[in-house]
This record gives sequence, structure tokens and C-alpha cells, in this order.
Amino acid sequence: MEKRVCIIHKVTTLDPRSFYKQARSLSKAGYETIILGLQNRDEVIEGIRVIGFPPSRSRLIRILITNFRVLIMAWRLKATVYHFHDLDFVPWALLLKALTRAKIVYDIHEAHPDYMLLKTYIPSVFRQVLSMAVYLMEHMSSKCFDAIVPNDNFVAADFKHRNIQVIYNFPSVDFFNGRYRPPYEKRAFDLFYHGSLPKYHFETMLGIAEKLNALNVRNTWGLIMDRHSPRNWAEREVKKRGLQRNFVFLPYVDYLQVNKYLNQAKIGIIPLPPFKKFMKNIPIKMFEYMGASLPVVLSDLPPTRQFIEGQDCVIAVEPNNIDAYVKAIAWLLSHPKKSMQMGKVGKRLVFERFNWTQQEDKLLNLYQRLFE
Repeated sequence: MEKRVCIIHKVTTLDPRSFYKQARSLSKAGYETIILGLQNRDEVIEGIRVIGFPPSRSRLIRILITNFRVLIMAWRLKATVYHFHDLDFVPWALLLKALTRAKIVYDIHEAHPDYMLLKTYIPSVFRQVLSMAVYLMEHMSSKCFDAIVPNDNFVAADFKHRNIQVIYNFPSVDFFNGRYRPPYEKRAFDLFYHGSLPKYHFETMLGIAEKLNALNVRNTWGLIMDRHSPRNWAEREVKKRGLQRNFVFLPYVDYLQVNKYLNQAKIGIIPLPPFKKFMKNIPIKMFEYMGASLPVVLSDLPPTRQFIEGQDCVIAVEPNNIDAYVKAIAWLLSHPKKSMQMGKVGKRLVFERFNWTQQEDKLLNLYQRLFE
């Protein structure tokens, strides 16, 4: 049987999960691997063929026209397995199954029904209805797919499927390679955050910075916001509150380049609120901070607690409790030796247990069964 895999993930950059982990692992294992995404050009990267579709700013065009074009290209590729990552591609994946009779894998990144409740561009009166509609669509459609691959065990618990494989989104070890780490006192950032940064996260950060300033605790924040985060709003808020000296907005970089900024930091921070969505999703950045030898200050929520409970590498605080965040950060900054020791514990845990190597084995075992 020809070992051709088509990964469908409509993102505009090479994604940490779909490209740097899954596609590279599959290609290395001998599968012909093709990715359909929203890149601006077609190219071959590390032996993986990337087919791009011009991204559109219109959500309606992406859902209808772009998905149709992706469907036609996927059908023409005649792959044995189609592995898709986008919620809005679920109906199209059903069509792809009917057209090709190929194996279909649904990779679930989020607790999507709960995530709908946080979509501020949707009038609040419609969010609950949309959440229920998404729940029904996912659960009814997933029965037609050959496997589902949640990246969190709490998300997986919501599904009943004959072939479900949790594959955690742990970092690949090469994410941490080859970067110089300055001495602790010379690092540019006291705190660091990267990835999606919605307003409710950043408002918590602003409150923490103001209280640290009031205590005369130096706090310089390095931020890498993804392209969907409200950077213009964030910059205006910083200026309005007179916090320009506290926040450094760094340029968006490729996944493997983030570590050079992590090595310039003292503490990683993840100020998740206790929303329903975050009661199911594990933030990958926690493991990236740990693997980069940073102590972590984060919200004490069940998904992360299962990995770090009893481990002296993080300080977990009550969600939305700004005073608790301030206390933890001030303590770490005033105890650099203990802070670095905690960072070493986190790095050991990532390099020994919480990395992509074990998850790669689960992915390849799943594909071996699919190709039988």
C-alpha cells in the first residue's frame, strides 16, 4: 500500500504540532507527507511537500471557498490517510470521506464548544447556541472518522470513539537546542510570554505589572504575540497606563526561534482565567518554559496540575488572583538561586518525560494500524 499522508491544517505558518512534530515524524518514518495550509507559496521543507492556499481576511471565504479548494486538492492527491486539524473543516472531511473512502483522522486542539463561549466577535446571546451546535457537529461527525486525536486527556474524556488516541502536544527536544543563555542577572526579561494573548490574559498582566511597580520590583516583560492577538490594543493599553518601560513587544518568529528569547528570560508566566475551556486544555508553553530551564508562575488548574503536582519547578496560584501572582513573582526574582534550581527541575522533567519522543511513538503506532 502506498504510504501517502495528507495533513490539512489551515494556518499561515509552519505549525508546531502539525508540521514540526507530526509531519516530520511521519516523513522520517517513511511516509510520503504532504501538508495543505494557508502559506503563500508551494515549497518542499525537510522532504515534506507544503501546498499553500492564499489566506483570506474574510472568515466566510475561508469557511466556504478556501475549504472547497482544499477539499478538491486533497481529493486529487489520493492519499491513504487524511489528517485534519481545523474545526471548520469537519463537514468537508465528511465529504472527503465519501469521495475517497480513505482513512480520516481528526486532530482536536481545543475544547471547541467551550471555546465558542469566549468568541467576543459573536454576540453573547448566540454563543451558547453556537457552542451546542459545535458540540453536536463534532460528536456526530467524529463517529464517521477512523480516528480522533485529542491533544489533552480532559478533551478526550468528552468523546466516545472506537479509535481515540491522546497525543499530548509536548515540545520536541530540538526546540531547545543551540542557544546561548546569559548569566541570570544579565537576562533581558524578568517575565516572558509567547503565543495567543487575548485581552483577558493581558489585562491580568497589566494589573500584575502595576502592583510590582508599586512595590518597586523591577519587571520587564518580553511578549511574542501570535498574529491573531490584539497587539494594537495591547500597545495602546500599555501607553495609557504608563507601562512602556515594563512591556517589550517582540517580533513574531518561527516556532524553533522562540527559544532564543526564552533564554533571555527569568520566569515564564501563564495567567489563565478559570474559564470552562481552560479546565480542559493543557498550555504547551508550560513545558516549553520548563524545558528552557525557567521556573513557571501559572494558574492552578486541573489540566496542568496532573503534571506538576509535587514537582518543585512551578508556583501555581489561584486564577485571577493578581496579589498571588505578584507575591510569587517577587519571591522568585528575589531568590535567583532557588529560581534557577526550579528551572533545572523543570528541564529534567521535560527532557526525561514530557517531550515529543513518547508522543511520536503513539502517533506512529496509530498510523501503523491505519495502514494495515
